[in-house]
Amino acid sequence: MSGGTEDIQRVIIRAKPNADHPDYFEWQTSNICFFVRDNDRQRALATARAEVERCRWTFLEYVNKSTLIEERVREQGGEVWDAYLHARKHGMFVKVFPQHFDAGKDGGSLIRPARINECFITQVMEDAGGQRVVQDDSKQETLNADYLLGDFIFELKDLQEEALEKGAHQEKLAKLFAPYSQGRDIVSLDPSVLNKDDFRSYLDILGGPLQRHVKKASKQVKATRTLLAKPDLRGGLILLNTGFASYPHELFAEQVERYAMKDSGQFEAVISITIWMETNGFESYVFYRFSPHDSGIPEVAAMRRAFDERFKQMMTDLIRDGLAPDVERMQPRRPVGFSATGVDFHWQPPSIPLPWDKEGGGE
Repeated sequence: MSGGTEDIQRVIIRAKPNADHPDYFEWQTSNICFFVRDNDRQRALATARAEVERCRWTFLEYVNKSTLIEERVREQGGEVWDAYLHARKHGMFVKVFPQHFDAGKDGGSLIRPARINECFITQVMEDAGGQRVVQDDSKQETLNADYLLGDFIFELKDLQEEALEKGAHQEKLAKLFAPYSQGRDIVSLDPSVLNKDDFRSYLDILGGPLQRHVKKASKQVKATRTLLAKPDLRGGLILLNTGFASYPHELFAEQVERYAMKDSGQFEAVISITIWMETNGFESYVFYRFSPHDSGIPEVAAMRRAFDERFKQMMTDLIRDGLAPDVERMQPRRPVGFSATGVDFHWQPPSIPLPWDKEGGGE
């Protein structure tokens, strides 16, 4: 500050759009640049945070916090100087810098495949030689599992929600990670920093939805044996993860196996499938993992082969024919951010650099 003139604080915040954001999709993370006229940096930060919330963004982390020097900004000139003058006159300047190519709900370049759902798994099951226990579950009043394949009854469960966005999970995770914050007010939810006991607690927190699915599936398999009057049928579980993006597949499959085999006596075969999409708006990648990768159970091996073929065909059809407008599309992985006890916590998926931002990309 000089000559009684208020300082201009530059605050750059990385944020994700809320679900109800009018202009951007939730996965279109952006850096939001603020020039705030205020001598008090902490107050300027609070002003920027309030504007982020008002404009339907979720705070993830600070990218930059600095006090601008007017002489240097004037020397730079151009848009930065114009923004500085705007903040000087009006109190604040704001500009959004999306980290995705062609960002915005009106952008039309991103190709997204259909979301993998129960209909897709039913096709896979039929390709493997199986069938539905009941063709129309809506007309079935009794509890039952989904599929018959060989000597197995299989029940399908689909994790469609990101558990880190649930308040109860956030409170537990905030308490778990608090000792690792080391005085910082922004903490990444990185389980690799946890000790052995806390890592087990972390798995238990994330595993809550899995336990509930396994418990219900166990009852459905048991009831289906009674319904079909075939007590010798073996129980199988298929847990499909299409929405719990922060849960790495290796941990997910391990925990599904743990809950299904140790906490229930109904299952002799357990299949875990994770599907996720990553994009920068210009390039997109769709991945899936199917566990177990190798199985000595013929029914599981048949399911894996059928899933592989059906998935490849789906992607081929997408490129060749596109999708009908009313088809539900796969959602790319999106960040999660929340605040608790004065600390900001976040989880962010890996980012894909745009081709022209990669080292040597412009050559």
